[in-house]
Amino acid sequence: MHRVGSLLAFIGGGIGRVALSGVLIGFFFVIAGVTPWQFFADNFSSPPSLWLSPIVTLVGLAVIWGSLQFNRWSRHQKAIDALAEDLGWAIRNLLNRNPRPSTPEEVQQLDTDFQAWCAKINSQLENRAFFTTADQLHFDRLGFVPMFSMGGHPMAGHPRYDKILSMLNLKFERLRDIINWSQQRRR
Repeated sequence: MHRVGSLLAFIGGGIGRVALSGVLIGFFFVIAGVTPWQFFADNFSSPPSLWLSPIVTLVGLAVIWGSLQFNRWSRHQKAIDALAEDLGWAIRNLLNRNPRPSTPEEVQQLDTDFQAWCAKINSQLENRAFFTTADQLHFDRLGFVPMFSMGGHPMAGHPRYDKILSMLNLKFERLRDIINWSQQRRR
């Protein structure tokens, strides 16, 4: 996940927004000959047209609706991106762990890390604004897990290691399903 920006970035963003506001006000002043608030005060105290007030209201509502939709889409995409980043983390740190587990204690540590990763994903999938209960259950409850073994590995054939890798493989597939479903879903 991305860190929250620094204080300097926050201040810089605020200064940038103020500067943009000043440029837009100046641009409006050059075109209209008056400041925006003076223009609206003059036109709404005695509107030049009967239709101006409802049109401005509808345009305002459309702008509000558009910004809310963009905000929801942006948060939805961030939730999906967080899942994708956690999937990449698990591939790097669980599946392709370096060095690979070669003792029962290292297999136990892998199992602990795997369970912590599953709990983290499960907590992200609890966000009902973007994911359904079916998504969460699809990831959480595996049912039958086809077993496989990574040949040539020192722990190949170790029952717990093979089970962790098998569950990890199935969790990867299901998390990819959820990411795809969530991107296709219109809310």
